[in-house]
Parts: sequence; C-alpha cells; structure tokens
Amino acid sequence: MAKKVVAAEPQFLSLKDGAFQQAGAHTTLESFARYVLGAVADFPKTIPEETRDELYAGYRMKFDTLHPAKTYAVVNDHIVLATDEHKANDSVEKISIGVAYAYSYTSQEFGKLANTRPALHAIVKVIREKCTTYCSNRLSDLKRAAKKILSEGRERVRTANKDFGEFVDTWLKETAPGRLKSAKARGDVTAKVDRFEAARLAFLVEWSK
Repeated sequence: MAKKVVAAEPQFLSLKDGAFQQAGAHTTLESFARYVLGAVADFPKTIPEETRDELYAGYRMKFDTLHPAKTYAVVNDHIVLATDEHKANDSVEKISIGVAYAYSYTSQEFGKLANTRPALHAIVKVIREKCTTYCSNRLSDLKRAAKKILSEGRERVRTANKDFGEFVDTWLKETAPGRLKSAKARGDVTAKVDRFEAARLAFLVEWSK
C-alpha cells in the first residue's frame, strides 16, 4: 500500500526566507493563471463545468494533503475517533474518513445519509463544507490572477486541450478505480471490483485495436 502523503508545515528561517517562499507561490499562481487562460476560452468570465470539475479535483488533492483522512471506530452505533486499542481490535468496525471518502457519495447518496447514518453524515458534512470553501477560495485566487493578467494586456499561454483518448485513459486508470475503492470502503454493494476489472480489461482490448 502506498504511503499517504501528508503536507508538512512550511518552515521559515527568517523574514527574508519567508518572503522568498511567498514570492515563489505568487509566481506559480501567475504562471498557472496564464496556462488556464490559454487552455480555456473566455476564462475567467465563463468557466465550463468540465474545467471547474478538473480544477476542483486538483484543489481537493491539495486539501487532502493538508487535512489527511482520520480513522474512526463504530462503537455501539456511535462514531468516534479510533484509539490504538480500536485499531488493534479486528472486531471493531473502522472507517477511514477524509476527502476521498466524503466525495465518494453523490449528492443524492449524501442526502440520504442524514437519515440512515446521521452521525456519519455529520462528520462527512464538515469535511465537504470545509473542502468546498477551500476550493472556492483557490478558484477565486486563480480568477483574480487571470483578471490581472488580462487587465495588463499580457498574452495567454496557448495549450493543447486533452484529447478524448487521454480523457478515457485518465478515467479508466485514475478516476473510476478511485471512485470504486471509496464506494467499496463504505460498503456499497454495487462496487463490484471483479466485474469492473473484467469490463475495464474488455474495453481496453477493444479500444486498443
């Protein structure tokens, strides 16, 4: 199992060192804003749903490193942070709840969770709300940077759009397997790993012809 990447707190040796790191972050934001301006027509005036989804996927990845998943234990229908004793006890139901788990639920599934498992719903709700706010703020940062570039008359960085083949490859190798893993972890009976793998391999054989 791959080791979970957890973001380390930035270390500042002095005001000068901190300023250097801050300036680097600003340069990265500006460069990415120019990249998006070249890749997405009319950005930031209009943002296609596909573009927003892809940006939010990246922002969620960052939020996940800042707020890694925590292990909870289900004890007498209560959900509590798992102690070392809980983790060592195989008879105790445990759930790893983080960004991936929180967003493995569709909006409809999440809504139903309030009635079926209210304690779990409350935990997931906090994560989703905090992550949504974080993503919204990062998108606002990007839009402001893009507007500044346009106001100064600087050129966009033209980039090639991802073709359909790349989209299919990403969906089959990353998006779908990740969603399947999360669904399986929460006990979704429709998350049938063997059937998915068989279907994925069959598709790839036909797709590669």
